[in-house]
Amino acid sequence: MKHDFDIVIVGAGHAGIEAANICNKFGLKTALISNKKDDIGKMSCNPSIGGVGKTHIAREVDVMGGLICKIGDISAIHYRVLNLSKGPAVWGIRAQIDRKLYQKNMYEFISKSKISIIEDEVTDILTNRSMVRGVNTKNNNKIYAKVVILTTGTFLNGNIYFGMEKYEAGRINNKSSKKLARFVKENFQTMRLKTGTPPRIIKDSIEFSKLRPQESENNDIYLSFFTEQNKNKMINCYMTKTTSKTHKIIRDNLHKSAMYSGAIRSQGVRYCPSIEDKIVKFGDRNGHNIFLEPEGYDSNLVYPNGISNSLDKNTQGKFLKTIPGLEKCEISEYGYAVEYDAVDPRNLNKNFESKKIKNLFLAGQINGTTGYEEAAGQGIYAGLNASIKVKKLNIKNNIFSRSNSYIGVMVDDLTKLGVTEPYRMFTSRSEYRLKQRTDNAYERIYPNSKKLKLLNSTDTKIIDAMIKKEKSILKKINKEKFSPNKLLKYGIKTKLDGKIRNGFEVLKLMDPDINLFKRLFNIIINKKLLTKIIFDSKYEVFYEREQRSKDLLIKNQRFKLKGLSFKSIPSLSKEVVEKLEKHKPENLDDASKISGMTPSALFQLLSFKKSKSRNVQSK
Repeated sequence: MKHDFDIVIVGAGHAGIEAANICNKFGLKTALISNKKDDIGKMSCNPSIGGVGKTHIAREVDVMGGLICKIGDISAIHYRVLNLSKGPAVWGIRAQIDRKLYQKNMYEFISKSKISIIEDEVTDILTNRSMVRGVNTKNNNKIYAKVVILTTGTFLNGNIYFGMEKYEAGRINNKSSKKLARFVKENFQTMRLKTGTPPRIIKDSIEFSKLRPQESENNDIYLSFFTEQNKNKMINCYMTKTTSKTHKIIRDNLHKSAMYSGAIRSQGVRYCPSIEDKIVKFGDRNGHNIFLEPEGYDSNLVYPNGISNSLDKNTQGKFLKTIPGLEKCEISEYGYAVEYDAVDPRNLNKNFESKKIKNLFLAGQINGTTGYEEAAGQGIYAGLNASIKVKKLNIKNNIFSRSNSYIGVMVDDLTKLGVTEPYRMFTSRSEYRLKQRTDNAYERIYPNSKKLKLLNSTDTKIIDAMIKKEKSILKKINKEKFSPNKLLKYGIKTKLDGKIRNGFEVLKLMDPDINLFKRLFNIIINKKLLTKIIFDSKYEVFYEREQRSKDLLIKNQRFKLKGLSFKSIPSLSKEVVEKLEKHKPENLDDASKISGMTPSALFQLLSFKKSKSRNVQSK
């Protein structure tokens, strides 16, 4: 049979773009289909990339030759590193992005590649004997392909809500995909999920003098491993808070909320709650933070992060004017909730291929996830596996595993446990998080991307040089010896125990200070590499402990949990307690199969139960 393309990708959001890009890298004839060409790379919700857990995925995509970090950096207007007060394993780089610039840069990259961009609506998937044959479209009729990847986002049977107003759409000004949704519903177990977005405010109507400015951090840490500097002008973000008046207006109008009136019954994003949820569940707080994020250099819009909602337009206008700095604000676009169809990801094989229909892959929000970074990670994963299948490469499906990547953790969680609410990545989901840091993503992922030749020659040289230099530096500093008194001369305090330490051991006592490192070892090093080797040193002793914890969980899979009051374990999150109370697992193995259960929570269950048993025995 003659094929028009090797691979057709349906949907040009973050998952679709990464899938198309990696298929193109394999030299495959690739088509990217979007309802609107102008929407390729559109940031549907907040204009930012990164965050705790999310940057980890984005960095892994980056080292596999992905686009989200590189395009993010050349479009960035503000940087921060979240969780800096904690250990580096949970640091999260977050970049504020110029929305229009990101879309422009992404479109330019895709259009200059060999990827065929098709502006059309896919209405059906062509199959024959449980095998994909291509897609049917509204305008171009049949397009034949060896493989199809669905990355439809929130568009399958999408409805948006402004209070009781309901429209068929996947997002504002974009119609929902109803015909394709029928095919998905007939061939997969589906569920309804919900997400939301806040209103957009006209910048000139905001009284910035009443707000707390948040400057961009100048620490030379970027989204992409390959970015050396960002010459863009950095812009401030601003902070404000809700007030008791805000809370009263929202409480008094909950019956007008699509979510609280019962119009929407689907599950929303737990860790990105709507303002209605915040007021109902945490209304006694003295205000909820709102981050006012500029949408770009040439944009007169501000994104108020923290007040996504499904309230009616009138109520939105009222509660906004009770917030300091927004008393005179004008709304450009009202906030709304989106309800859409998603597939139970347990209907997929580990490589994201449908169990029922061969050569049909799924990635992104259609798999029950939320977030640009999660979508990008799935896109590159599905695109990689689809390419391997088309080219008939003899590669085992372990390029991304739980032990080497957050993408592997996400894939494992989705295909084994499924979802009951939109899945978001957190570092707590990984049992190897000390080894899976953003600073060492190149070390974990590069062997595979190099083997598959996914990076260009410039990026390959950068990593090869970094690895070579790291080996050379470690070899040299390990020959250096330091007594406690010698270290004191450099301002490094340690026990006066007479112990002689080598250079690698000294790194445990240091922060990433380039000048101090040069004084100690007479070596010039960049911040990126110094950060990495210092944290390798600091975490060395904990790697073994992390592995022991995992081994202990495996050994105690049949450990009984009967009689345990989950609510009485203070270290468990509210989400974990809710799910344990609902499923009532008999043992640790049963608990591990509950969607949303983390390795950390399982270890806490084991520790608490054993401690309780010891206390009973001692009595």
